[in-house]
Amino acid sequence: MSSSPSQSLLHGAAPAGARATLAHGAAEPLRSLARRVASRRPPMAWSLALLFLFKGIVCLAVIVFPISTTEPVGLIRGAGVLAVAGAGGVWLLARRIPTVGFELLAACGSLVTSGMVAHAATHGGMMIAAFSYPWIAIYSAHFFPRRAVVAQGSLISVGFAVGLLAGGLPGAGIYWVIVCVTIWSICLVLGHLSESLRRQADTDPLTGLLNRNGFLTAAIREHAIAQRSGNRMTLAVLDLDGFKQINDQRGHAVGDTVLADLGRAWREHLRTGDILARHGGDEFVLLLPATSPESAVGVLDRLHVEALPVTWSVGVCEWLPGESLGECIARADAHLYEVKNALRSRTAHAGSDSLLSSA
Repeated sequence: MSSSPSQSLLHGAAPAGARATLAHGAAEPLRSLARRVASRRPPMAWSLALLFLFKGIVCLAVIVFPISTTEPVGLIRGAGVLAVAGAGGVWLLARRIPTVGFELLAACGSLVTSGMVAHAATHGGMMIAAFSYPWIAIYSAHFFPRRAVVAQGSLISVGFAVGLLAGGLPGAGIYWVIVCVTIWSICLVLGHLSESLRRQADTDPLTGLLNRNGFLTAAIREHAIAQRSGNRMTLAVLDLDGFKQINDQRGHAVGDTVLADLGRAWREHLRTGDILARHGGDEFVLLLPATSPESAVGVLDRLHVEALPVTWSVGVCEWLPGESLGECIARADAHLYEVKNALRSRTAHAGSDSLLSSA
């Protein structure tokens, strides 16, 4: 006689679906906690912290399950402790470490790995140590600019060669070739793909200018530099006049062409360090490092392009130390609306004067 589901539960034999539901319910709080903790740190930081932690776990595994009695246990233990300490340091100081700091930390990981390769007593121990190289290459290719990726690949290639020569294990050449081909395939292929994706994520496809996300990243970086150096910084919000009429009367394709031509022309008239972005629709933002609002007038005057069938209004303000980007843009927007309202008042006044003179 078969028992009912309720009887099975009473006897402790939960159905498979119920067990899966219970397991999912128990794991969900852990996943939620992990997402909340990781969200407080940049991906570049928590990813490197996890890589260091995993390296420490590998070192522990090699000590607990040694592949040879001749392996340098003391060195492996020291490397594991250093890796765990590095993971903790990166985790705690995540938002205070600049990009170049992460590049140097990854380079330190490559150097420590090369040291372990040099002291490996067996081919198995050497390859376990060398497994860290692809991790570092993948991390670098995903987060770093191309110059840093190439530098990291070169450091790994040279460091691995020096480590193999110092270790003196036979047949080291083939190991060097295999590892280096793997590393450079990661650096070149994944690095190019990641750079392309970052560019697409930060670039407005119509004008080729930065989009909101790209501008936010660049602006925060420049603001931090300005606060350290004491230089003034000016932000301008530019809004096209009557652009909706172009779209309504001549079509959106013509409007898109005007925006693309405008972005191209403005780039040609700006200085090297100026940062221009399409903020949305027909509104643009321009960040002028090491420039006061008074000096910004000359830069903005160069943006008047007679060949384009559109004019624009601008709101300008200085980005103050300790002020967020949103607060600065809000002040520039307020100035922009003052300018536009004054322009409308002048236009309406001129129109009434012409009516009176013709009457």
